[in-house]
Amino acid sequence: MLLSHSMKLILPTLLLAPFLLLAQSSAPVIVIEQTRKVDVAISPIAGSEGAAMTKVLQNDLERSGACRIVDPATAAFTLSGTITPSGLAGRAIPKSGGAPLVESSFNGDARRATHQFADAFIQALTGTPGFASSRITFASASAGKNRKKEIYLSDIDGENARQLTQDGALGYGPKFSPDGNKIAYSSDKSGYRDTYVIDLTSKKRSIVAQFPGQNTGAAFSPDGSTLALSLSKFGNPEICTIPSSGGEPTRLTNARGTDCSPTWSPDGTQIAYVSDERGSPSIYLLPATGGSPERINTESSYSTEPDWSPDGKKIAYSISSGGGQIGVYDLDSKKSRVVSRGSGLESPSWTRNSRHLVCSQNGTLVLLDSLTGEAIKVPNNLSRNTEPNTTR
Repeated sequence: MLLSHSMKLILPTLLLAPFLLLAQSSAPVIVIEQTRKVDVAISPIAGSEGAAMTKVLQNDLERSGACRIVDPATAAFTLSGTITPSGLAGRAIPKSGGAPLVESSFNGDARRATHQFADAFIQALTGTPGFASSRITFASASAGKNRKKEIYLSDIDGENARQLTQDGALGYGPKFSPDGNKIAYSSDKSGYRDTYVIDLTSKKRSIVAQFPGQNTGAAFSPDGSTLALSLSKFGNPEICTIPSSGGEPTRLTNARGTDCSPTWSPDGTQIAYVSDERGSPSIYLLPATGGSPERINTESSYSTEPDWSPDGKKIAYSISSGGGQIGVYDLDSKKSRVVSRGSGLESPSWTRNSRHLVCSQNGTLVLLDSLTGEAIKVPNNLSRNTEPNTTR
């Protein structure tokens, strides 16, 4: 594959290997080695909110794991922008002075447009989606007492946190729909464990599973049409599917123990879930239409809360032994590894790039880099935060 003149100048400057250059009709995409960082400078963004948005952009790029903010004299790329009435006009110029890697307008309020600019740059730089514009839903007991928890929503950097429910009950397990416009969660609001869906656009809420017993752990299918969840209407909690608007369940498992915490493969053909049928909780794979489950070897005696990565290659999970760690199972190699440091980590949720995970750690939300083990706090001025889930 031939390199453009501008790319021939960029590659020696970056001093990062290995590289792949992907041909595109517009600016080239540079795919860098995942653990290497590119030196990037940010010129002050112009406009009334420019100073604040410059800081937002810097934080977004640093959290990506792909960039290091440096002085313009040594930077491989310099990013600049102007706040406009409709959003932000941004550019990313290589040190060589060649064609911009990114040159586009991003619509929305200044903060959202800046997040989109960061995502566009990361996509062009690495070939994987950025996640700065993602959101988190989570449960928090900050506004309640005792066992009461409400459902919240925030940007992935912790800003714009807002309370979605006023149930005065125990709410848990919120999960986004694929388009990010709905959230399924469970609550004891009625006195029983029922499953609800919140429409973030209409701000309406509906009960979609109110069968006898527990109705928990609902997760949207990749096309948004179906929910997988754990129902105990058959006796032991079993993995079932129902239409996402509610309806009669289809039973997928028939175990002697408890089956819970389903998560879909990105292509919608499989479901991973937790079962204690053989004693301690383990993770199993099951065809989404039902069939024989297959236990995966996570090399942990207590594996829970699986989450399938957007690229379909990995399953993250919580490890209760060892004080609370996060593990990742590679579906191709069939090998597992612990990706976290410290203790008290649980409830992993992959971001769009299939590298970072949002988790809870002793009541605080953190962004965990599964390649380096680095965990960065996601500040939201709330406490006792649990069960985060991110938009894809």
